[in-house]
Amino acid sequence: MNDSKKLKIFFILGEESGDILGEKLLHSLKLEKEDIEFYGLAGSRMENSGMKSIFPVSELSLMGFLEIIPHIPKLIKRINFTFQQIKEINPDIVISIDSPDFSFRVMKKVAKEAKLSHIKKCHLIAPSVWAYRENRAEKISKIYDLLLTILPFEPPFFEKYGLKTKFIGHPILQNKQICQKGEFRKKFNIKSKEKLLCLTAGSRISEVKKILPELIQTIEILNKRFIGNIKFAILTTNKVENFVKNYLQDLKLDILIIGQEDKYQLFTDADFAIAKSGTNNVEMSLYQLPIIVTYKVNLLTYYLLKLMIKIKFANLINIIANKEIIPEFLQYKCNARDLSKAAIKFLENKSLCSEQIQNSKKSLIAMGLNFKQTPTELVAKYILEK
Repeated sequence: MNDSKKLKIFFILGEESGDILGEKLLHSLKLEKEDIEFYGLAGSRMENSGMKSIFPVSELSLMGFLEIIPHIPKLIKRINFTFQQIKEINPDIVISIDSPDFSFRVMKKVAKEAKLSHIKKCHLIAPSVWAYRENRAEKISKIYDLLLTILPFEPPFFEKYGLKTKFIGHPILQNKQICQKGEFRKKFNIKSKEKLLCLTAGSRISEVKKILPELIQTIEILNKRFIGNIKFAILTTNKVENFVKNYLQDLKLDILIIGQEDKYQLFTDADFAIAKSGTNNVEMSLYQLPIIVTYKVNLLTYYLLKLMIKIKFANLINIIANKEIIPEFLQYKCNARDLSKAAIKFLENKSLCSEQIQNSKKSLIAMGLNFKQTPTELVAKYILEK
């Protein structure tokens, strides 16, 4: 490692989820060791914590097989630029967070550079080799020195190739905020007797374009079923908020558009959620919010995924339990008829909701719910170990 007094750590991340995790990790690392200089890619949260990004992370927010193709030349340019920055800065540790299409390509260059052999190369979070492309586990073991996993069954996939791998628990579990019950309803004038339904359509425009129309039709069906006795709140991210507002402005539907600042209050007060399949599903389960999940991609991407993916479920709660605790409505099942039918069952059956909450908690415990240290505290500890 570098002989200078201050430890140099370089971050690589590619999207908003990595920025949220990176911000918490910055804080945990500062608590573990005072003299650290931080470099690399940072989102707005990390920059607010005092780290300057080498270029905007938003440039790397791509998705899908087909969607990424037009951006490949720019992606290659950014991979090379990031590698050059690592060579110039000569850090002691490089930490990549998610975004394997970008991170692994940069780190492969670092691993091959003899002059950078002293760098400790760490990756958070392990790619889902248990779901598809298991051969990546061996390739990753040749690039990294340390891998951090968020699921309890992941380490053996990498340890068999000699890669030091640590289970840290799911980072989303450290996000829970204690909210006053009824706070959201009071703020938006929703009566206690009215059912409150939370909806999410995705954090990318391409996702929202496919999922939101089905959610709107679902709302129309539920409005007819629960006349005057149901309210709807759609949770958005900054990237999609304007798109959602523009989409809804000509529709004669009473739908609250909610930003991230009210997310946890919404999860606390909502009776039920129809959510785009993703990380926020774990958060909803953490808040004991009964949910069904849905997702839709373009047809070619869907068929490619179907050929590659070897697991039964998309939702982590279900994957951990190895059974469908949370109903999944993917691709062809992502339609208003099926979604509304399932939502009505839950909204009219409290025991169905209670059963899902109880069973989900078992999966949350397996993911590290009762750990004494937070995931990012454990990451900081493992990264700074000699």
